[in-house]
This record gives sequence, C-alpha cells and structure tokens, in this order.
Amino acid sequence: MRNLGLDQRQDFSQPSPTMQPPPGSRPQATAATPGTQRSVAVLGPTLRFKGELSAEEDFILQGRIEGSINHTQSVTIGTEGVVQGNIHARVVTVDGSVEGDLHGTESVVINATGRVTGNVFAPRVGIVDGALFNGRIDMGTRQANATRPSQSPETAGVPLSAEETERMLGK
Repeated sequence: MRNLGLDQRQDFSQPSPTMQPPPGSRPQATAATPGTQRSVAVLGPTLRFKGELSAEEDFILQGRIEGSINHTQSVTIGTEGVVQGNIHARVVTVDGSVEGDLHGTESVVINATGRVTGNVFAPRVGIVDGALFNGRIDMGTRQANATRPSQSPETAGVPLSAEETERMLGK
C-alpha cells in the first residue's frame, strides 16, 4: 500500500458487519456504540440517481449517482457503486468507480478495487496497490508550509535524523 499520511488511519477497506443489511432487507439505522446513535444509509445496486445528494449520516453506495455528494460524515462507494461527480465528506472510501474530485476533510482511501479519475483533496490519503487512480493529490501543502517552523539557511534542505524527527513529533 502506498501510504500518504495515513500512518494512524483506521481500516476503512471493509464496511463493518453492522453497516451491511442482510440480503433482501431494507437499510436501517444502527448504533455505533452504546449511548451514541449512528445511522447508516445504504443505497443498493439497483439505485439510479441524478442530482445533488446530501446528508448527515454515514453513507454506502452500491448504485449509480450522476451528480455531487455532500456529506458531513463518511461516504463509501461500494464495489458496485459508480459516481459521476464530486464527493465532499469527512471520510471518503472508494471500492467502486468515481469520475470526479474527492474532498475529504479527514481522509480519502482508494482501495484495490477502486477506480478514480479526478483529483483528491485531503490531509490524509491512502491508495492501496491495485487501485486505478488518474489525477493529482493535494494534501494541503500550502497550509503545512505556513505552520512549519522557519529554518535557517544552513539547515534548509538537510534531512532530519530519526532522533530529530521523533523529537519534533513529540515521541
């Protein structure tokens, strides 16, 4: 796996069993942990949708959407899912096909079965070996450079030792 800033990522490669409805049943809300209600919307493989889709819950797509997706939580494009449009979400996971830009406020992961034609904008990006990706990746380098401590001319461009890196990361 090519790891681009995902050293502490969760495993988003497979939806959890609580997020997959039994065959032939309707999707329903599931509780993530006791005391917190977390609902998941699942749109099946027969769904065909045109327009802008937005919601506040986790979302798994196995159908086809032509238009943008705007979510505040996680969006998973399943292996049968196809999106022609941009996706904006906290976490974007692609197992299917996307033709458009991916905007993740937390992370974007393209798994081995994923196919993406478009740009990725996220602070953490993961592309698993076998994934097809054509586009560019922007991990917010302008913001990172603005917050980076200034270097003196004699240390600019000199690689840090492992000890210096750990010290800077607070380990």
